[in-house]
Amino acid sequence: MSSGIAGSAGTWVLGTFAAYLVILLGIGLYSSQLMDTVDDYVIGGREVGPVVTGFSERASEMSGWLTLGVPGDAYNTGVMAFYNGLGMIPADLFAWAGMAKRLRKYSEIVRAVTLPTFFATRLQDDTGLVKGVSAVMLMIFEGGYVGAQIVAAGTLLQVLTGVSPLVGILAGGVIVVGYTMLGGYFAVAWSDYFQGAIILAAFILLPVLAFTSYGLPFNDLAQMSGDLTSVTAGMTGWAAVFGIISYAAIGLGIPGNPHVMVRFMGIDKVENIRLAAVVAQLFMFVAYIGAAFVGLYGLVVFGGGISNTDNVMPMLTIDLFPGWLAGIILAAALAAMMSSADSQLLVATSAVVEDVYHGFIDPDAGQDKLVRYSQLVTLALGAGSIVFAYVAKDTPIYALVLDYAWGGLGAAIGPTLIAALWWKRVTAMGSVASMLVGSSTMILWTQLSTILGLLGLSGLAEGSGFLASFLGVYGLFPAFILSTVVLVVVSLLTQPPEGVDEHFEVFDKPLAAVVEEDQEYAADGGRDYPPKAVTENDTIRAHVDAADYWED
Repeated sequence: MSSGIAGSAGTWVLGTFAAYLVILLGIGLYSSQLMDTVDDYVIGGREVGPVVTGFSERASEMSGWLTLGVPGDAYNTGVMAFYNGLGMIPADLFAWAGMAKRLRKYSEIVRAVTLPTFFATRLQDDTGLVKGVSAVMLMIFEGGYVGAQIVAAGTLLQVLTGVSPLVGILAGGVIVVGYTMLGGYFAVAWSDYFQGAIILAAFILLPVLAFTSYGLPFNDLAQMSGDLTSVTAGMTGWAAVFGIISYAAIGLGIPGNPHVMVRFMGIDKVENIRLAAVVAQLFMFVAYIGAAFVGLYGLVVFGGGISNTDNVMPMLTIDLFPGWLAGIILAAALAAMMSSADSQLLVATSAVVEDVYHGFIDPDAGQDKLVRYSQLVTLALGAGSIVFAYVAKDTPIYALVLDYAWGGLGAAIGPTLIAALWWKRVTAMGSVASMLVGSSTMILWTQLSTILGLLGLSGLAEGSGFLASFLGVYGLFPAFILSTVVLVVVSLLTQPPEGVDEHFEVFDKPLAAVVEEDQEYAADGGRDYPPKAVTENDTIRAHVDAADYWED
């Protein structure tokens, strides 16, 4: 215990964390009683309210990247770290305003509880190619995402308390897998709500307490280095332009990350989306601003003496708070990592069970069987993620999340999802080509320097400020653009699905009006009918309990 930076607070950290994990397991046990169908397991039967949904949507994304990575980025770059919200905040607002309502309606109309099934049905792909490719993308990148969060949790426990990485990885991994397997989406949504409250409180308390002790940090930062108070971190020309673009491009990952999009599918009513969006946006604004201030105050308090910038947030917490309270605050960092891991684990599970097994192997499988298989797959994927976490424990969390998980999903899934909701002309072949090109570009871009070296082109960018800066831009920027271009071009060259105009009419009028015209439209919250992996052209079907259910 003495080898950890928490010192005597390490006991409080472990004690608080243990109590916190017991609460999570309790949530999982309680939620297990609410599951009757795979619909319940994957999207909570579309019965989760707006406040819980809003908290859960943000907590599922704000992983160790927010709690450890953003403060570390601010410690390295200064005020430019505030740009971490430059892309994320407007992108999330766009998702709520431009995608949530349509995805909630459309996914229920076609009886889809996962994105691959939604894609296959919306694009009328009877070959299974769209569903298969998108499911593989989810399994690969979401599985890596889970491992990254477990790595972050294990690393933090090691740094704080001195326990071995294996102990930290096993402790965090077993609990996440346990309550996700027991309670499915209900457990994930409610635990995210609980975890989100802790995260929000932590990033309010830390900057406020630091302010009372040190005042605003900007004068102290200016005395240390002018670059720390520069909005471009001292960069000029193309380097500054592409530096800002890199921060903004992080937001491009929002539409493509299913653990975020599934919140839109799982909210109880369309009319509650606005309240959920307000909750999520307030949460995001406070958390991102607070996390950046934590890194800036870390510079004021510790100077440049922290070699591992992932330690900035825990070290500042220990410096400002008594041991017992520091233990509670530091549980917030662990909470953020676990709230992302559980969501990503659930999405990967749904890709295996609902999209692969139910979609291809046993389309007639009963609900009890699907729920049981979902729990077993969660256990298996969780075990694999724990192994991956141990193997990748020395990989920087910031890069592991942004480059290989967040970016891969954003480039592969994002353009197709946006197009499926807004563009009638998008085709199955365009979607598949887009996914393959987007994911490949994102992976190759992270290895660009190595590839150029192998090709003997290492000096390609010498003498060109533009090219050198462009090659250093965040990979999601070029990957998303290429993915979108390929989607449009291939879709225009291939045959579009039929009858899409009929589907899109639902988006252009209050659903109550649609119900009056045709009783085959609309839906009832997904509770009267078990979900089905629908691939028939005749997809607009269901039952309406009350004409005023969908309020626009």
